[in-house]
Amino acid sequence: MSDNTQPHDEQSMSDDDLIELIVRYNDDDLDEYELAALSAALEGDDRALELFHSIALQSLTIAEVTSPRHKPTPFPRQTIFWWSAAMALAASVAFAVFLDLRAGQLPTVARLVQATGKVTVTMPDGEARKLTVGDDIPVGMQITTDGVGSTASIQFPDQTKVSLHGATEAAFREEGHKQVDLFIGNVVADVQPQLPGKPMKVITEHAVTEVLGTVLSVQATPQQTDVDVVEGKVRVVRTGDQSTIDVTAGEKTVVARDLPFKSQLRTATPDRWKVDFEKELPRGWRKGIWAQDGLPLDSAGAVKAETRPGFLDPKRTWYQIETYNRWSEGLFTVVDRTHMKASFHVKQPGNVQIMLLTRGADFHGLDSVYLYEINDMDAKQAADWQTVDIPLTSFKKVPSEDAVFSPPQLGQVVYKVVLSTQDRNLELVVDQLEFGPRTVAAKN
Repeated sequence: MSDNTQPHDEQSMSDDDLIELIVRYNDDDLDEYELAALSAALEGDDRALELFHSIALQSLTIAEVTSPRHKPTPFPRQTIFWWSAAMALAASVAFAVFLDLRAGQLPTVARLVQATGKVTVTMPDGEARKLTVGDDIPVGMQITTDGVGSTASIQFPDQTKVSLHGATEAAFREEGHKQVDLFIGNVVADVQPQLPGKPMKVITEHAVTEVLGTVLSVQATPQQTDVDVVEGKVRVVRTGDQSTIDVTAGEKTVVARDLPFKSQLRTATPDRWKVDFEKELPRGWRKGIWAQDGLPLDSAGAVKAETRPGFLDPKRTWYQIETYNRWSEGLFTVVDRTHMKASFHVKQPGNVQIMLLTRGADFHGLDSVYLYEINDMDAKQAADWQTVDIPLTSFKKVPSEDAVFSPPQLGQVVYKVVLSTQDRNLELVVDQLEFGPRTVAAKN
């Protein structure tokens, strides 16, 4: 070899090779050696990082970052650009975390201080790891409370606390200001006073809520975002057109394509709730299949149990009916003599579980799950349509050391109802479902 030959720099990489690796990284198509090469090329190279961010922004779309069950209805182009940009930034943060992981470090932003049920963090390699109280929360990684009754309270160093309730997915970061990316579900935030010009932001598909110090609830669904303010004042920015409104204590706003963008007074959750399925399933209904066959003579429609992965073992199939999530406004408030009345049918004997998911008034405290089980049905009962009338005092809190003596408390708000036959397909069909206080006349 000639002495004039330039030494080969094993760390150098041509732009074409770098672009190819970045594009294939976005397609999740790199093996461990190529990931190592991309990591080495990006580390400490501002130009390479800028190229990575640019390609991520161009290639990432809502369809690539949203699962089918979360896929939103089409929004104006500026909304799609904003959401794509936000997700591209999230992808960049995730890759930065990947670099830190390779160096043996994992940047954190907050800590899990309270939890019930199943709480997980999704790592950059896609693995979902269980979190326990005391664990640190990695920057930008998705935190999930999975299943009925799961909650997680996450606390920033300044004592700002954000609680996740029910089936919720969110990510946390602090880069000049605190930020919560709420992908789906329910959060309650108790925000300590923030520095002027640096509000904490809760970001959903439909809105950005800016908070300087207050107590609020945010619920995100594919259709809309609900913001309820308990204390203080927040500013809500609608991502579709960047219009803004202020929402103060005792007020709420709902951000959706087909609703006026305005603040309104929060109203108390009523003590009665009734649903039937005569024409179709209600909008936002979570689990169930609309049915028209084999119904009572006076009925034109009902809801049939649908399959879903089991709570404890996702490989097992469960059968259930699940109402819409009414975390924000609630379905009904528990009062004295509240009863449940339901008309249902199963094709074979078995147990039917009824679960009530509740939250406290004004979103304070942890939510709870209460259970009642209809069992000991004989073959004749299973063959007929049945109507049950159950006092809520017969429900028990789960889990509980003294569950028999812990029915729903007066003033609690029920925000979701689940009927399940667990892993047995009894072909459960419900015609009507009603909750409310029993009147004296009905009692006699």
